[in-house]
Amino acid sequence: MTFLELLKDGGRALLDALFPRRQALANLRAKWGQPGDKVHSGTSRYFDLTRDASAGDFVDDQTWTDLEFPRLFADLDTTESPLGSQCLYRQLRRYVEPAQAAAHYASCQALRGDAPLRERLQLALAGLDTASNWQLARFIFGAPPEVGPLHRLLPWWSLVCVAVLVLVVATPLPIWALLLTVGINLLLIVWLSAPLFRDIELLKGCSQLLRVADGLARVRSGASDLPQLDRLRAEAPLRRKVRGSLGWIAVLYSPWVQSVAIWLNLLLLLELAAYGRTVTRFVRVRAELAAIFESVGAVDAAIAVASFLEQRPQHCEPVISKESLLDLVDGTHPLTKRPVPNSIRLDRRSALITGSNMAGKTTFIKLVGINLILARTLGFCFARKATLPDTPVMAVIRGEHSVESGKSHYFAEMSAIQTFIERADRGICRLFLIDELFNGTNTVERLAAGRAVLERLGRKAQVLVTTHDVELQDDVTGPYDLYYFQEDPDVDGWFDYRLRAGRTDRRNAIQLLARNGFPADLVGDALKYAAVYADKQPIASETPSD
Repeated sequence: MTFLELLKDGGRALLDALFPRRQALANLRAKWGQPGDKVHSGTSRYFDLTRDASAGDFVDDQTWTDLEFPRLFADLDTTESPLGSQCLYRQLRRYVEPAQAAAHYASCQALRGDAPLRERLQLALAGLDTASNWQLARFIFGAPPEVGPLHRLLPWWSLVCVAVLVLVVATPLPIWALLLTVGINLLLIVWLSAPLFRDIELLKGCSQLLRVADGLARVRSGASDLPQLDRLRAEAPLRRKVRGSLGWIAVLYSPWVQSVAIWLNLLLLLELAAYGRTVTRFVRVRAELAAIFESVGAVDAAIAVASFLEQRPQHCEPVISKESLLDLVDGTHPLTKRPVPNSIRLDRRSALITGSNMAGKTTFIKLVGINLILARTLGFCFARKATLPDTPVMAVIRGEHSVESGKSHYFAEMSAIQTFIERADRGICRLFLIDELFNGTNTVERLAAGRAVLERLGRKAQVLVTTHDVELQDDVTGPYDLYYFQEDPDVDGWFDYRLRAGRTDRRNAIQLLARNGFPADLVGDALKYAAVYADKQPIASETPSD
C-alpha cells in the first residue's frame, strides 16, 4: 500500500470518527439491495405471541417450511432493529386483505424511489438495534411482569436512603447509618438483580422505543405516500400517555444519570426504585405500547422489503380474484440463482404435473405457492403479470420421518392430506400443493389412494400435484389439466425446466441411467421391463362420489 493510499485511509477513518453519521450512511448504502445476513432465534417471537389472535389467517408451519420460507425470510431480513425483524416475520406469515397488501406494496415502491427519506428513517431506527430489544415482544405481548409487595416498597426505601444521606451530610448523624443503607442496597441489588435488572433494561427499551417513534413521526415524507408514517403521527397521544407512565425510567436514560448510575444505585437504590414505581404503571399501558411497537416495526420491515425488491426487479402487483382463477405469467422462484420463468392458467381447474427427478416439478409448485403467499401478505409476486385466487395455500412437499415419534413418511403425509380434505370440505382453503403423493408406499396402493384423494380434493378446491406416475394422467377424473416437464438433450444439464401442457408417456428415469454411464445391457433390460409394466391395465374408472 502506497503512502498516498495510507493517507487516504487515515483521512477516511478520521472523518468517520468525527462524523459517525457519515459512516452509518455508507454502511446503509453498501447493504442496500443485498440479501440479509441475520441469524437470530427470536425472529418469530412476536408472531408466536400473537398467533392465536389471527388464527386461520396465517401460513401454517408445514407450508412455511416446505415452501422454504425460512430461507426466503433470511434473504428479506435487512431490517435495522429486532422490532423490524419480528414485524417482518409476522407480516410474511399473516394473510391480509387485498387492499392492505396493495397499500404495503405501494409504500415499499415509494421507499425504493426515495433514498433520502429511506435513509433518514433507517438512521432513526438504528437506535433500537440492541440485543435486549429482541425480548421487547415478550415483555409487551407476553405475560406481564409480576408486581409484588416488595416492588411497591422499593420507592419508599429509596426515599429513606435520600433522607439518611441528607442527615449524614447536614447533621451529626453518624456515617455508619449511611454505610448501613449502602449495605442493605447492595444486598437488594444482588438479591433482585437477575429478574429485575432484565426488566429494567426492557423498560429502558420501551422508553427508547418512544423516542424513536417520535423521531420517525417527525420525518417528512414529501411526495412519498407512506401510511406507516401517517399512523405514527396519529399515535402521538398514545406515546404521551405511555411516556407519563415510564417517566422515571426515561430519567434513568439521561446522560448525567448514566454517568453516575453506579453511585446512585448504591446510595439511593435508584434503578430498583424507578422499576418499582414504573412497573405497575407499565402493565396498564401495554396495549398502547403494542400499537407503537407494531408501527415502528412496520416502517423498518417496509424498508427491508423495498431492498429485497431492488435485488429482483421483475415483480408485479397481482390481481386478487374472488374466483378460482390462477393465472401466472412468467413466474419465477425468488431463491433460484438463474430462474426460468414459467406460466400457467387454471380457471376453476387443477393441474397434474409429471416428469422425472430434477426436471423442475417441485420447484414449479413451490414457485406458485411462494408467489401466492407473497401476494396475499406483502402485496407483490415475482412474475410479469398475475391473477391469483383469494385463498390461503397449503403444501406438503416432503414427508417427515421421525424416529422419535415413530412416524413414517407415509403416515406424516397421510396426516397432512387428511387436514387438506377437512379444510377443503369446510371451504377454509381452496388451493393445495402436493409433491409426489403417497410416494412412501407401494405402487398399486399409491395409485389407488392417490387417485381417490385427488378426485376428492379436485371437487372442492384447486390442486397442483406432481407425480412420477404417468398412469394417473388416464385414471384421475375431474377438473385436472395435464402438464409435464421433460429432458432436453440440447441443454447443458439435460433439463430446460420448462412447463409444457399436455400428457406424456416418457419415462426419463431410465434414460438418465444411460446418460450417467450405467451399462448398456442394464439400461436395455430396464426399458424392456418398463414396457411390460406399462402394458398392465389401469384401475377401472368409477363414478366419483362425496
